[in-house]
Amino acid sequence: MRRQPGFRRSNMRQVGLIVLAAMASIVAGASLLVYASPLSPLFVGGAVAAIAIGIAWLRKPVLALYGAIFVALLPIGLIPDHVYSILNRAMLLVALGAWLLGLVARRRRIVWTSTALLMLCFLVWGMIALFWTPNLGLGMEKVVQYACRLILFLLLVSNQVGTKETLDGLMRTLALSGWVLVLAGMGTVLLQGYEPGTRLQILGTNMNQFGISALVTLPGVLWLAMQAPRGHKALRVFLSFVFILLALVLVAFSGSRGSAISWLVTLLVFWFWRPTRLWGKLGLLILVLAAASAPFIFSTVLERLVEGEGGTLGGRLAIWQAAWLLIRDHFWGGVGIGNADYAVVPYVGTLGRTWGREWVAIHNPVLLIWAETGIPGILVYLGVLGSAVWLFVRRWRQHSRTGMRYLTSYFALVSSVSVGFMLSWIKGGGMEVHFTYFLMLALLLIPSHLDIKGLESKAEDSVKDTGKYAPRFKVLHPRRGAPGGE
Repeated sequence: MRRQPGFRRSNMRQVGLIVLAAMASIVAGASLLVYASPLSPLFVGGAVAAIAIGIAWLRKPVLALYGAIFVALLPIGLIPDHVYSILNRAMLLVALGAWLLGLVARRRRIVWTSTALLMLCFLVWGMIALFWTPNLGLGMEKVVQYACRLILFLLLVSNQVGTKETLDGLMRTLALSGWVLVLAGMGTVLLQGYEPGTRLQILGTNMNQFGISALVTLPGVLWLAMQAPRGHKALRVFLSFVFILLALVLVAFSGSRGSAISWLVTLLVFWFWRPTRLWGKLGLLILVLAAASAPFIFSTVLERLVEGEGGTLGGRLAIWQAAWLLIRDHFWGGVGIGNADYAVVPYVGTLGRTWGREWVAIHNPVLLIWAETGIPGILVYLGVLGSAVWLFVRRWRQHSRTGMRYLTSYFALVSSVSVGFMLSWIKGGGMEVHFTYFLMLALLLIPSHLDIKGLESKAEDSVKDTGKYAPRFKVLHPRRGAPGGE
């Protein structure tokens, strides 16, 4: 008698599956009457799936946010460019719409961090700069890009990632995106091959950008390993080392000096944090063993580092000099947002460099923003970065004083990756508006609006009930040592 409720539930599930299968068969058959094509069942099935996904996103808007971030991190070339552009903008609109509907239905307030407010001020100033922008189309395109980054990473993430569940969901999204990048790279190597001394281009992704995109997904991969249940921990740790190995090999094949330096510095910074020290040690051990056993892997990167291909800093020093000359002539207001890469060309010519094209990437976000928006723009833009770092450091200090442990791994991961990322950011072309930069800002901001006490209590309950792994550290007093570190 006691087993009867469970028996009934089992029967109900079976009946439900049978009814669902029957309905699917009926719909597939009826679709042929509506549209006579062998593919009509697929179209109908796709429409039904889209409706189901849409309902799920409306009920839980954060799922739409995960989808938008996953699409943004897809490697360029995996799908056609025009489809990717439409899908990227569409997912952003869906995520924004789902969040706004949920906001109204639940009568919640919009959370504005100081970083988001400063970014909004920069966006307003950029729109004002359109009045003296030579090419209005380029300026409008740049304004739209900044607006999309503000909405997706600084507004939606800050308002929807505030619990342990949503943080874990975001990390799973980053981990999935990272594996897609790495597997796409290995697929390219297996299908096209690789010749030592050349630079590998993975699909349509920029060779200097692939390593950075993989780097910003690294926190998600390692977070899943750190927070894994005891029964799955060994497997996830092993997979995290496989990910690092494959990512390092692909970065070496790409020949990107900046990405290689960023990864190396990130692994070194891992040593300063106890939660990440294991990955720092084994990551560097992987580099040493790979260099000793298969030196051809790093031949392209080493040649470009030693020979200085393109001149000093890859020719960037001359471009930076030209950019400074442009800034001196347009010190206060800049040349207009989105137009610096075109306005700098005559100044590059005065330095005796000829490029044979209409634009030159300045490869320095600070100089580019200053050249485009003048003193007000660069001050507010740097304030965006400074406020995100300050909020992250302040929350880390508060977290350390309380003696809590759950987010120590998060602080270790994000701080280490941020240091490595900024080394490539400062000399990258187009990095001032790239989604990876704003994703790093979002990761820095997340602790400032998380319920840390709630996270700690849930983590302790999880350890007691399910045996999940929780790192144990001795948190030092701020006056006696570095909290959360060694």
